[in-house]
Amino acid sequence: MDRNHYYSIGEVAATCNTSIKTLRYYDEIKLVVPEVRKEDSKYRYYSKDQMVTISIIRKLRMLGFSIKEIKEIVSANQVRNLEQKIEDKLVCIKQEIEALNQKYFEGEQFLQRLKEGAQILHLYDDDLKKIQAGEMDAITVKEVPEVNLYHSRRIMQSYHNDEVSLERWVEINDEVSRHGLKVCGPITVTYYTDLLDQFLSKDCDIEFGIQVEESDSKHVRKFGGFLAATAFHVGPYSDVIKTHIKIIQWINQNHYKVAGPVSEEFIISPVDLRNENEHVTKIIIPVSK
Repeated sequence: MDRNHYYSIGEVAATCNTSIKTLRYYDEIKLVVPEVRKEDSKYRYYSKDQMVTISIIRKLRMLGFSIKEIKEIVSANQVRNLEQKIEDKLVCIKQEIEALNQKYFEGEQFLQRLKEGAQILHLYDDDLKKIQAGEMDAITVKEVPEVNLYHSRRIMQSYHNDEVSLERWVEINDEVSRHGLKVCGPITVTYYTDLLDQFLSKDCDIEFGIQVEESDSKHVRKFGGFLAATAFHVGPYSDVIKTHIKIIQWINQNHYKVAGPVSEEFIISPVDLRNENEHVTKIIIPVSK
């Protein structure tokens, strides 16, 4: 054997920036079998062409090709085949990047919602003391900003909202994902019923919505752009009716009129966190004078 034309496994590993363990694995699966093997010493020696092949394999592995795909490419050894495989792989990589960007965006929006809820929780104790002392009112009247809302509306039989409808929550999130829409805000539930009917085990016309960036889908409508009495309900959702009643009483006492269906915006919801003492729900009741 002419050592000027062959390279030991250690030399190949160093030159090709590949581990000896990887080279032995390639040998085992017959991807790159050393051209010369000394049985007495079990030393492996590779030709220069094999070093080139190992460099190609390393590049293909970095692009995410499987061992099976690499075997086919190396076996074909044709530029047209390699060109097509790279084009197909780049399409897959682009799709993966888009999916990761979507996951990052949704995670970022989720984090912002949790931060908003945490801030409300942080302020809640101090504000509660001021409310109890008569120094401030927990209910405010303000313009609700207009947002895009992906929505699904239908009659729910014998509805009682002391528990969240997990089925509807999962359903609307799956639908938004299936339509490729970007979630940018919380779930909003709107009750097209008489006041407080959602607490009375009646058949209720209920819309589940979720804020999205897009506005051009047939399932997306505008939400907001109206005056509303709002308040935060902090704690177990099972007693959210108490906050509803307080707002309705406040509306009547301050000479407002209910001017539209009641909505609940879930800042930190029962499907975000099991600790019900840290659930934050914003109640929105449209009003007029």
